[in-house]
Amino acid sequence: MLRKKRMVPGTAMISKIKGKIEKAKTIGLISHKSPDGDSLGSIAGLGQALMEAGKEVAIFVNDKIPEKFGFLAEDNPYTLYKKGMAEEMDLVFVLDCGQPSRLDYSEVILQEAKTVINIDHHMKNPNFGDINWVDTGASSTCELVFTLITELALPLNYPGATALYTGMVTDTGSFMYDSTSPKTLRAAAELLEMGVDKDRIYQEAYQSRNFQEVKLLGDVLKDLTLLFDGRVALTSLTQQQLVDYGLDIQAMDELIDFTRDIAGVEISIVLKEMEKGGTKIGFRAKRGYKVDALARSFGGGGHEKAAGATVKTDLGETRKLLLKALEELLQ
Repeated sequence: MLRKKRMVPGTAMISKIKGKIEKAKTIGLISHKSPDGDSLGSIAGLGQALMEAGKEVAIFVNDKIPEKFGFLAEDNPYTLYKKGMAEEMDLVFVLDCGQPSRLDYSEVILQEAKTVINIDHHMKNPNFGDINWVDTGASSTCELVFTLITELALPLNYPGATALYTGMVTDTGSFMYDSTSPKTLRAAAELLEMGVDKDRIYQEAYQSRNFQEVKLLGDVLKDLTLLFDGRVALTSLTQQQLVDYGLDIQAMDELIDFTRDIAGVEISIVLKEMEKGGTKIGFRAKRGYKVDALARSFGGGGHEKAAGATVKTDLGETRKLLLKALEELLQ
């Protein structure tokens, strides 16, 4: 089946964003807590373009940057957000944030900022900005940012291009996910033509695993269970395991993809016990199943094939609730 052609944002939308940028002297950018490649890439990519255009820019984060994305911090001035910082900004971009609650403590930025532009690709984004560009058909927020930079003819330097390519490649599963479109690949090609070092990005993001993470992988896989005639892979990660291996909860993000790739598995689920109680749930699916609705039933969200939620119940109770929800989904 042919994929419908996706269009660039309408002229009115571009005009609105352009007008806000032109009037602003100081601009802030922020994304969600527990940053991934698309999160860090989109704020850095747009931030670099705006700096090149002569704007005073602050690129905010609200959490620790994962080791595998540390190379992005070498060329991008990420700053930990503190209450009140946005009051000094004429304009704030909130990027790759499907729900205001995902800003965590920095959600206050929505009240402090004079104007908020919300750019995102997550389903069920509630359009919390003064200007909202939410395209759920896009592969990543980095793809949308690249489109915006192109449409506004903003200058893009090497660090910005590297950040955008990083976000695209990681949010598409190395261009394997259904959301990857011809437009995605054309954007990636243009970034490569700018000289982006894709080999280094792959090495840093996928081939520089912490030795303790690899050891923990073996430990965690002992708990791996196949359910519903092998269609569901379920495993969990405890706080004690994280303590034993000296890692934090952001470790093992790729575990869920690893278990999804088992032959016959259609849905992969990883439960992570949180330090202060509760459980973080990650969902992945193959063609034919949608896990965004499943995530929303637990108060979370995401994409059809990749979603997540955070609940207050412990690992055992969460597992019971999940099994019940899966029975209804797979019956």
